[in-house]
Amino acid sequence: MKKSGIQLFLAISVGSMCLTSCENDAPIEDNVIDKEVFDPNSSLNTVFDGKIFSVPSPVQTAYLIKDLNLEFDASLGNNVDLASDYVTEYQQSLNLGVYGADLGYSALYDQKNTTLKYLAAVQNLTSQLGLDAAFNDNFLENFETNSEDDQKMIHLMSEAFKQADNFLKNGDRKATSAWILTGGWIESLHFACQLNAKHPSADIKQRIGEQKQTIGSIVDILTEYNNEGMNDQLITDIKDLKDSFDKVVMNYEYIAPETNEESRISNFRHKSSVEITEEVMKEIETKITAIRATIIKA
Repeated sequence: MKKSGIQLFLAISVGSMCLTSCENDAPIEDNVIDKEVFDPNSSLNTVFDGKIFSVPSPVQTAYLIKDLNLEFDASLGNNVDLASDYVTEYQQSLNLGVYGADLGYSALYDQKNTTLKYLAAVQNLTSQLGLDAAFNDNFLENFETNSEDDQKMIHLMSEAFKQADNFLKNGDRKATSAWILTGGWIESLHFACQLNAKHPSADIKQRIGEQKQTIGSIVDILTEYNNEGMNDQLITDIKDLKDSFDKVVMNYEYIAPETNEESRISNFRHKSSVEITEEVMKEIETKITAIRATIIKA
């Protein structure tokens, strides 16, 4: 799949579930996923009204966790029984992002029964949001048939979420897209913080610290699509979280650009590292736990 064809649906989800929006729909090669979706060091872009925001994909965080050989932790995800209790579009959209990230995490760990439960929660919410056409019987049949192939599942879910995102954007429901994106981002950060608390890891700390670059985009998106003050409290809470991320130190190392002589295109790169104290880590963990608790509360 070309990068222009990936939808970063949050966060979303499962896979690319990061709602990566594109301005054109290029043909998609069957069962081929952009390698950047699986690169834990890469971020994808989401587009709202021509503005580009860089947000990490939940599946990238899940792959990072799996690559560290950490065992699957079923307690990290949201309770699937709560899906029917979310009654407002605000609750449903944020938790669709949450369940999308949960779905990606369980799918990559080959947790078939858990994955199907999260899929049912996702279908419940997409139906409530009027997005059930993207998650129809044909999708469900294909998903269950390919439940042993994580890349195929990611392809199927990426396609379904892309259709849903296109519907929302074309229907001028960008606030809904923003909520889904935010929910997926928060759930992924929750995963990282909880797993780092149990199994301290320099790689996970690096991923958490890198969110200093992302959190401003989250605030901007929620502010831009703050219908009738619906996002006021969430914006306040995330800005408070941002205060903690402001204490993270980002270091950058310049790498000489590589130029393709034939195409005359240069790739500019850099390496980054973060400095984050245990005190700041604890602040971030405590605040993201509190924010998530307000989102998943029915």
